[in-house]
Amino acid sequence: MNTSTKIKDVYVIAESQNKEDKSRWTKIGVAFLNKDDSINVILDAVPITGKLHIRDRKEKE
Repeated sequence: MNTSTKIKDVYVIAESQNKEDKSRWTKIGVAFLNKDDSINVILDAVPITGKLHIRDRKEKE
């Protein structure tokens, strides 16, 4: 496993009211995978819905 997969980005997804518009993804923090597979999450904002989406950070090209 490379080190970038241990860092995850945290998003809140605002669903569009119109089916023609795309949902809006806003990055609101980061998460770190610990050696014991627990996760620390650091947020810069708190979503109103209470829902978070956490995914592996992609390496920059």
